Amino acid sequence: MTMRGMWRVIGVLFFLVATLGGWILWLQNIPEPIEPSLSDLDPQTIQNIVVERPDDKMIFTRQTQGWIMTKPFRARADTYHIEQVTALPRQTSHARYQIDSNQLAQFELSPPRITVWLDDTEFRFGMQNPIDFRRYVQVNGGPVHLIDDTLMTLLNAPATSWIDSKLLPPSAIQTLDLPDWHVSLSEKGAWTSKPEADEKALRELVNAWRNARAIQISPFTGKVPPQSPVIKIQLEDATIELILLQQEPELILLRPDLKLRYHFYGEIGRRLLGPKKAAVDSPDA
Repeated sequence: MTMRGMWRVIGVLFFLVATLGGWILWLQNIPEPIEPSLSDLDPQTIQNIVVERPDDKMIFTRQTQGWIMTKPFRARADTYHIEQVTALPRQTSHARYQIDSNQLAQFELSPPRITVWLDDTEFRFGMQNPIDFRRYVQVNGGPVHLIDDTLMTLLNAPATSWIDSKLLPPSAIQTLDLPDWHVSLSEKGAWTSKPEADEKALRELVNAWRNARAIQISPFTGKVPPQSPVIKIQLEDATIELILLQQEPELILLRPDLKLRYHFYGEIGRRLLGPKKAAVDSPDA
């Protein structure tokens, strides 16, 4: 091969290497494809939620003070549960299919296992894909999507588990009327009680009520036992009345207006029923 031919081969090789390098660099700079979300509905604008199940229906509405369950009970809704459901439109659609209406039953979409309405947008939940265990969901009667199966356990949970486990709303306590104690906030901002108790113990008592969370909430359909002790809590903007149904081994408080029972561990219950017997008793008493 002549020198001219050799230089020609080298030039071709150099061109190929440069072209290949440029191609690789271009590929590296291509943005990864963005998988579409399930819906363009903005979670922040959602005002109403309906969860339709084979045997019941849950309805929630957004109010100034937060989300409220209006059916089957009327109570404050659990924030975490609501956030999980309102995030549904942002779920990634890993695949979508156009399926004839007469084939929807094969995917358990007609009838659906569960239907979720976020305002006017309908999400029908069907079966799991047996290969990757993702869930078939149909949106507004349109295409069927495959999404990560993160919501089905929550959607099947009892209605009472969707209620905020915190006993009292976020409003300042003014007075506590317990079976053996009357606790009130003075004009100077100090806690006093009858019978008298140490203010530190009273603050701990009020904080225990303010932060009390039930380990379980259950519906109440029976009759209140006669002469059951009544607890009244005066808040800034409301009065809450509770019926003391049981103290041991767990504390059970009934909200008669909600027809709901709030269950607490026994130790928490003892903290709620009065300040520590400490305090201002005279050593000579």
